[in-house]
Amino acid sequence: MTRQPMKTHAPTTQTGSAAAPATDRLADLGETLRRLRKARGWSLGRLSEASGVPPSTISKIENLQMAPSLVHAINLASALGENLGFLVDRDARRAADFTLVRTGERAELYLPEMSLTLQDIHGNFEPGLLEARVCVMGRGARSGEEAMTHPGEEVCHVLEGSIRYQIGEGSYVLGEGDTIHFRSDIPHRWQNMADGQTRVVLVFSDGLSF
Repeated sequence: MTRQPMKTHAPTTQTGSAAAPATDRLADLGETLRRLRKARGWSLGRLSEASGVPPSTISKIENLQMAPSLVHAINLASALGENLGFLVDRDARRAADFTLVRTGERAELYLPEMSLTLQDIHGNFEPGLLEARVCVMGRGARSGEEAMTHPGEEVCHVLEGSIRYQIGEGSYVLGEGDTIHFRSDIPHRWQNMADGQTRVVLVFSDGLSF
């Protein structure tokens, strides 16, 4: 699959220490993945074994021939012991004791193949415990055909629209103002159930998110 263009917008955040300027890391996504893999001395096959992502898919991601799905991105990050914050330039910024992210100044990641926009509201805060995103889902958006798992817990609060979560054997439809909190090591996936846009706030523990 040909890699689709993705957009980022650099945030201007107030923090407890100076923030390094954000750069467009998405152009370097494949290089970053390759660097993380080679830093561990892993072949494509070794990373494939650890993540469950086919070697051919990893190769295409590294060579910018395709963008990773959420499931693949989470599995690759988990296998490498890394945080998915590098997708919105988290690695390039200095951690701060506090951070204030103004409306309209959020780092933004657009995934056109998923009809999904992720807005970072975590800023430059010290990584590792909590991560938070505003997730804007277009009509028909879904996390993927495969269920995902990752360490820790997840909270989803619906700001607008409707979303269905499948968590284990259960299926739950959430509307505006509803909140769900669950252990994210349970296989789960979601789908936008609204005729139009759905907006949610997602909070993750253990610092792993998308």
